Amino acid sequence: MTESLFEAEPLSLFDLPSAPDAPERPVLVEPDRAPAGSPVTDPEVTFLHTADWQLGMTRRFLTGEAQHTFAAARDAAVVRIGEVAAESGAEFVVVCGDVFDDPRVSTRIIRRTLDALADYPVPVYLLPGNHDPLDATSVYRSAAFVDACPDNVHVLDKPGVLRVRDGVSIVAAPWHSKHPTSDLVADQLAALPPSDDIRIVVGHGGMDSLSPNPDPSIVHSAGLDTATADQLVDYVALGDRHSVTSVGESGRVWYSGAPEVTAFDNVESEPGHVLEVALRRGSQASVDVRRHKVGQWSFHTLTQDMNDAADVERLRTTLDALADKPRTVVQLALIGTLTVSENVDLDRLLDEAADRFAAVKLWERKHDLTVVSDAADLDGLELQGYAAQAAEELQERASIESASDDVDDDAVAARSALSLLYRLAGSASR
Repeated sequence: MTESLFEAEPLSLFDLPSAPDAPERPVLVEPDRAPAGSPVTDPEVTFLHTADWQLGMTRRFLTGEAQHTFAAARDAAVVRIGEVAAESGAEFVVVCGDVFDDPRVSTRIIRRTLDALADYPVPVYLLPGNHDPLDATSVYRSAAFVDACPDNVHVLDKPGVLRVRDGVSIVAAPWHSKHPTSDLVADQLAALPPSDDIRIVVGHGGMDSLSPNPDPSIVHSAGLDTATADQLVDYVALGDRHSVTSVGESGRVWYSGAPEVTAFDNVESEPGHVLEVALRRGSQASVDVRRHKVGQWSFHTLTQDMNDAADVERLRTTLDALADKPRTVVQLALIGTLTVSENVDLDRLLDEAADRFAAVKLWERKHDLTVVSDAADLDGLELQGYAAQAAEELQERASIESASDDVDDDAVAARSALSLLYRLAGSASR
């Protein structure tokens, strides 16, 4: 058990000269203290930038085993980030908000997460975001978190500058409520004096140049452009946007995206990564940002016209081609008109896909498929007697079109009955 970071007596992290478990590295000699004839070294640092883990998240379209597998993959992404830290030689990891999906996450999730972070070979700095702000109900103030927090895990609980080591500082902009009344990143930039340190801003929130809105907490991109151009800061690490996104032309302002997918690819274009960032300051100032894939799941959106049996087979081919089906969710927007028999074939295909994929769902807002009755629907059923007469009557009712734009309930019911009859007759003939 480690001492609580939230007690009044111990010094705050922002009063400490360096992170307690920072790895041993050569201390850079300042030029005015360097021995005569020794080379001057530009300060540099490599670290990992990640955000939006949202541990504890559930997806309503996942049930049973799929939901458990999805949660396990999110845990595995956290472990993988620690492995990337070791492989890349990173000095520390910054998590830019929304570590947890909700302040009410279970103690099981809290303790398992902290156990995973304890295995990281470097310090980890957690920034409270809009899903896990540092308010009265904060997960970071909970007994489970405080008691289980390992020595290498630090909550960026105060806004301002934290000296990670000589020559490297973090500028933290934590959320203390779900509804800040100002641009928290801009507030910190306005208070910064010039420095020779490499400075890394750690913030969270939407940006006006990407999704303009009147929210007072939105991050203003112009201020970031000015701060990086003037070398007031060297890199801006942001969370909130779940796709990897470089903002502006400097190459120094990034959203890392979520390490595991949270939404379909019509919304999130590139989730599932952690960023390795290498910074150099001085005469050879540079920034190098590299992506490492850590996510396992995919949420695909498929939009397709559906007007005949060939289109049903084309959809089958498309679904067959998708890899790693147990960790893939498919959202379908099918547009067009199918006959009853063609729609039955489609239903069979979707039933098969539901068994093969983690989930298959319709994109209700875009899905627009009409089912009509056609005399050819009855040709392959080989019905006789009363069954044939009943099928013909259903077909006639299903063909009725309403004189208005209203749906004809009788026709819809007849088409449903025909579909059931077609499925039953088809099963019996196999």
